[in-house]
Amino acid sequence: MEAGMNVLHDAGIQATRWLQEHFQGSQDWFLFISFAADLRNTFFVLFPLWFHFCEPVGIRLIWVAVIGDWLNLVFKWILFGERPYWWVHETNYYSNASAPAIQQFPLTCETGPGSPSGHAMGAAGVYYVMVTALLSIASASPWASTCCCGRSAWTCSG
Repeated sequence: MEAGMNVLHDAGIQATRWLQEHFQGSQDWFLFISFAADLRNTFFVLFPLWFHFCEPVGIRLIWVAVIGDWLNLVFKWILFGERPYWWVHETNYYSNASAPAIQQFPLTCETGPGSPSGHAMGAAGVYYVMVTALLSIASASPWASTCCCGRSAWTCSG
């Protein structure tokens, strides 16, 4: 199991390094994306807004946040994965080569097991609920779907 986790950690380290090299100027955007969908903001900001405008979506947000956080905790107990920023310097996986250099930020300076990432799992669940809700709202309205599709096409091409 350790060899498999080492391969998984290495893939995460390589992805982190690639993102940090190619999107260095987007650091604030990535931090905002993670911060905006954390559990505190989901409970105190996103849930009340969505519950007011569309009750089923608000309820889905709460369920996704609660179940997602619970599953993350269970997976952390099972996998007890190390934090990538610490693992890269403590492992023997890179014994024949130098360890990749990755930058650490205040948001990533947490203690306890780090794999799977609670930030990634939580944000993915919350954004999935919100994006699917927005897409269903946009597809129900002919004006909204035309407007959104047209703007998306211009955004992607421009």
